[in-house]
Amino acid sequence: MIRIAITDDHLLILKGIQELLHQLDDVQVVGTYMNIQETRIGIPKSNPEILFLDLNLPDGDGVQLCKELRKDYPNLKIIALTSYNQVVLVKSMMRNGASGYLLKNTSLDELRDTIHCVYEGGQYLQKEIKEVLLQNSLGVHSTHGSFQPMLTQRETEVLDLIVKEHTTQEIADKLFISVKTVEAHRTHLMDKLGVRNLAGLVKVAIEKGLC
Repeated sequence: MIRIAITDDHLLILKGIQELLHQLDDVQVVGTYMNIQETRIGIPKSNPEILFLDLNLPDGDGVQLCKELRKDYPNLKIIALTSYNQVVLVKSMMRNGASGYLLKNTSLDELRDTIHCVYEGGQYLQKEIKEVLLQNSLGVHSTHGSFQPMLTQRETEVLDLIVKEHTTQEIADKLFISVKTVEAHRTHLMDKLGVRNLAGLVKVAIEKGLC
């Protein structure tokens, strides 16, 4: 049996994924978590072989969590299961140790294929994700939303560095400001863009061409 855990902050989605996986004879769901804190506590107890991880979590960034978990549990395979198809997030997740990337519209057959591929040491990208990556490589970009938030020059600089995956300390050093100032700018950016965490911030920034 392949031991699976799931992290998603929406209970209905969490239960839905769990019910789908219950239809697979060789899969056992050993843990379900709704935020980063629960995941960090639960992983060493349930000892899953694969974690399905959402990126938009209420208490932090799924990309950063992926990086931390891969460092702490080198044998754990992580598959992003999310609503975000932005190239920067796909690349960031894969670069930080994810073995797969799926959107939440995936089918049971694709879930099965992904699990087996990753379990055997491979990497899996959903067809739609591959198409997005191909379009990006060809220079084809989606149109931006009509609402364009007004950002200060400093906020734009901070946002650009966030999207480029710089840490808070690195941003502070590059812009010659304090860590607290960076955190304040990040909070203001989240408020202006109407998002809850870094994954959402990057998503909206890319959609609206803000960086």
